[in-house]
Amino acid sequence: MNLAIFLMDQTRADMLGTYGHKVVETPNMDALANEGMRFDNAFCASSVCTPSRTSLFTGKMPSNHGVMCNSDKEGDKCDVPLEDDNLISSLPDHQHLYIGKWHIGHKRLPREYGYIGHNFDGYAYPGSGVYQGLAFDSNPLNGNRYLDWLTEKGFALPKVSDTTFGNNPNLQIQEFYGLLEAPAEASIPYFLVDEAISHIQQCIENNQRFTLWMNFWGPHTPCIIPEPYYSMYKPEQVTLDASFYQPLEGKPEHYTNIAKMWGVWSLPEQDWKQIICKYWGYITLIDHALGKLIDFLKDNNLYDDLFTVVSADHGDAMGAHRMIEKGEFMFDQTYKVPLVVKDPHSTKKGATSDELVYLHDVTATFADIGQNQIPESFDGASLLPILRGLPFEPRHGILAQQSGHFTPFPQRMWRTKDHKLVFNASGKSELYHIAQDPDEMVNHIDNPDYADIKSRLIDELYQEMQRYQDPLCTWFYRMKAVI
Repeated sequence: MNLAIFLMDQTRADMLGTYGHKVVETPNMDALANEGMRFDNAFCASSVCTPSRTSLFTGKMPSNHGVMCNSDKEGDKCDVPLEDDNLISSLPDHQHLYIGKWHIGHKRLPREYGYIGHNFDGYAYPGSGVYQGLAFDSNPLNGNRYLDWLTEKGFALPKVSDTTFGNNPNLQIQEFYGLLEAPAEASIPYFLVDEAISHIQQCIENNQRFTLWMNFWGPHTPCIIPEPYYSMYKPEQVTLDASFYQPLEGKPEHYTNIAKMWGVWSLPEQDWKQIICKYWGYITLIDHALGKLIDFLKDNNLYDDLFTVVSADHGDAMGAHRMIEKGEFMFDQTYKVPLVVKDPHSTKKGATSDELVYLHDVTATFADIGQNQIPESFDGASLLPILRGLPFEPRHGILAQQSGHFTPFPQRMWRTKDHKLVFNASGKSELYHIAQDPDEMVNHIDNPDYADIKSRLIDELYQEMQRYQDPLCTWFYRMKAVI
């Protein structure tokens, strides 16, 4: 059986059609969900790119693989050992294809782990240094296959216009969005799909099974997208989150500083809606590009038997609490990820699951498929029992580990179906009744009516931190009686 993961970057789950959004068009992802299972309580272990992606690659929690923040920021500079079990190590008879963004560990590249395809280092945005008029500067340092591809396909180097930034004068280095003056077929999502098709075609010719891990650079900002996607959605179609109008009440002051740093705290509603429209346009662009790959798979009789995963490394606040992107905050908009799985051996079609699962459960699932055995080093659990209606042990809660993003701000989250506890090591902690307050607007951490619930959640979080040898465990133990 062939396997594929289509991983989007910074995608808020509830902004996809299959998750109930009434405006955003995602017909291809919707079709996959109709042929498989949609997970409604899937979470990443960290909402920052490198820790989350490294968890997916290694099957481990961040405290166990050691990458607790982005490797291109101050902090962790470690790589995944070559000899460790990983996402593809249980599938040695497959050709391992890697297409798109990497951003795992510090310096090692996909080829060192046995992948063929792309070897973009770090964040390595392919449009940096290629798009004329783009301020965002995160150039690939290991060659830029996108630039070569544009030349091979006869596309002129695209220009970017109508760029928009936040209102912080000291952060005019990353656009929120811009118009790509090029056909959609010259955009990065279509580049990735074209590259994937080329490598799969080679596998077909060699009669070789494959695993494909294809990573998009979007809808992560900057949302640099062509027409018709740039103008596809209108501000009047946007309904802002309820928390937008009561932003960060009862939350740590640091959260407000993050919003101010991005230059969005005082943006008018109309500006916010334009940002969201471009984010939606990027999602639909990716979906349409994905549709081209699906058509190729169907034309070559590969689609029906392909074990397919669609997900994202983490989410995006995108207006919730008047915040954007991700970072040192732990709202569901940034930790709950889309997860759609099409399993050819499952009879469940168009099904949903509300079980609490991790993104890195996919890693254990691949090992289960490959060798019917999950490496002891993996922290995740196989999704096959859920997908195939077999007995399994449900989780009571989800642990998330965050050390910071732009600045150190250690956090831990314990998320059950009904409640969420956020331990902020250097700020006010948080407690939400998710079942009654899904927007996480009322912080009950100091509410005496929630004392028993808080005590129980604190004990559960501590036990889980001990289980994973969390480096924040000692500080949490000393603080847990006075949170």
